[in-house]
Amino acid sequence: MSRARAHLAAILLAVTVAGAAAAADDHIIYDLTEEEYYEMPQLFHMEEYEGCLALGGGYCVGSFELSPGHPRALALYTRMKGYSNNWVSHFNHTRLHRAVCLARSCASTRPQPGGDSHTLETWFASCVNASMMSSYGLWARPLRVEYCARGRAPAPALSGSERAFAALLAALLALAALSTVLDLTLNDHAKKGAAWALSFSIRGSWRALQAPVAGAGAAGAAARREGDTDLRSLDGLRVLCMMCVIIEHVCWLATQAFVDNTREYETMRSATDVMLMINSTLVVQIFFLMSSFLLAHKLLQQRRRGETIRPLATFGDTMLNRIIRVSPSYWVVVWFAASWWPRLGAGPLWAPLVEREAAVCQHKWWTHLLYLNNVIYPDDKCLIQTWYLAADMQLYAWSLALTLLLLRVRRGALALLTALLAAAVAAVAGLAYVWRLVPTYAMHSPELVRAIYSGEASFNVLYQSPLSNSPGALAGLLLAHAHHALLDARINLNNYKWFRWWSAVAPALAVWWAAAAPRLLAAGPPPRAGAAALAALERPVFSFFVALGLLGAMHDVQSPLRTLFSWRGWATPARLSFGVLLLHLPLNKSLIANRLAPSQVTRQTTIFEWFGVALVSYACALPLALLVELPAQALLRALRRRPRAAAPRPPRPPPAAGLEKTDPAD
Repeated sequence: MSRARAHLAAILLAVTVAGAAAAADDHIIYDLTEEEYYEMPQLFHMEEYEGCLALGGGYCVGSFELSPGHPRALALYTRMKGYSNNWVSHFNHTRLHRAVCLARSCASTRPQPGGDSHTLETWFASCVNASMMSSYGLWARPLRVEYCARGRAPAPALSGSERAFAALLAALLALAALSTVLDLTLNDHAKKGAAWALSFSIRGSWRALQAPVAGAGAAGAAARREGDTDLRSLDGLRVLCMMCVIIEHVCWLATQAFVDNTREYETMRSATDVMLMINSTLVVQIFFLMSSFLLAHKLLQQRRRGETIRPLATFGDTMLNRIIRVSPSYWVVVWFAASWWPRLGAGPLWAPLVEREAAVCQHKWWTHLLYLNNVIYPDDKCLIQTWYLAADMQLYAWSLALTLLLLRVRRGALALLTALLAAAVAAVAGLAYVWRLVPTYAMHSPELVRAIYSGEASFNVLYQSPLSNSPGALAGLLLAHAHHALLDARINLNNYKWFRWWSAVAPALAVWWAAAAPRLLAAGPPPRAGAAALAALERPVFSFFVALGLLGAMHDVQSPLRTLFSWRGWATPARLSFGVLLLHLPLNKSLIANRLAPSQVTRQTTIFEWFGVALVSYACALPLALLVELPAQALLRALRRRPRAAAPRPPRPPPAAGLEKTDPAD
């Protein structure tokens, strides 16, 4: 009889839970009092790691899904579910994350003596479930067990890939030493015939890194008086964009770890400055814009000078130069991530954050070599920031082909580019509406960040695909063609007061748009039509303001921001930006994964970590540039250098400022 009553009670509880869960699915709670908030179970809890492993106590890390296990828990569960339904700003509070020392916290639930991994996982699950049932009346079902360990595992033997990477590093150091000695000992005449042997010289690479900015000084001023374009401000803009990317990723990685102050974190997300930081990933459009602009500007300058442009040869030479500029450093960092990275640290979150990503790199490395990592296995993230390099390479090839085609069209280029931009915006809007995709700020929600956007179509289709980023590239092409159309018509926009005013405030409008665009939609999950509209418009509107500001700088419109960005001191950090793009995330992730306690995400800690990660990233980017990036470029120039003709060539006009920079991430 008692067994029948127990079954009946279980059935009634299941029916009640199902009804409560169904009722809570659409209910959204936007805020809670402090008392209501802290009545919910703590989302993240991490116990001592080093001491637990030293004593062989068994350490487990994993996530658990909660559900009501007692009628008294229904009200609490309904509140947790409703608060979690505002997924744009809140964590999922029905999902807990635990790092537990079993011997110390779970002695009462030890299943049986033994030490195999299966037993540890069973012990872990029963311990967390017993704790939740006794304290809250909630069942805790294991959702994902990251690992269970009893003591430190011995380091595995070096793999073939690790040995090969070590050999590559030794070869690079040997080449740098030999080339530097030759550079210091050979006379100038001998150096002319051995340029290839001097390509790896540290001295030569340092000179290239410290070379003055094109367009600076008296020669640059004279060139600008003759009608060339002043692009010095691009260096400062590049450094600013890189710093924006770093701060966004500092907060992004902290969200992937265990967060101690979850209430403060969730409350801050609605603040204007935090909204600006979350949406600061729009600055990636500036990289696309600068890349396509510089490409088109260089070719249009050649046409203005009357040079012959052979489309097929130009396409092949330009793409080869592009690949040589980007690939060596990129491939070296991917190889490092797939080989030596997992050996360089340890901590409670090292396995789920670092070792898991290294495993992805080990099976996905070839997609990076082909610049297809943003479309092949898009849910598997190896060095997630490198989606930009793949999308940019794809858009660069497309922009180059389109520009070579438009060189034959003088009057219809602007109209065609505008039509392509409108078509791209319409296509993104249609896809976003049909597939229920969300704009950038909603996509960077806490739980999607923790899942690294796995299975999230908004990231794959809107964020990292070439289609959704084509507005930035098209804006750059439009800027180049509009600028040259004005040059051909001998129109100086600096003579118009209205344009000077709009171009001066355009950067501020771009910042305002990044911070205010999410507020165009109501708080909480965005409506379908509104989300599709914002997803389609946020990039082109931001790119328009940036292009307007750059057009003013190119037409000598004076402003404090232009003066700041044109400072010649930005040249060296701008040349290191490519290495910083590659290195800042693995460096920051190593820092997070090594921590022995949950992170606090506050404005103060974020600012300190921001500048700390930036400083270390630029310091590490220096040897990468001196040993890999700059030597590869120097070697290509030496191998492609043609012998001088017998007859002297007529003098060529000085190059326009910044034309040597075809990649804003260099």
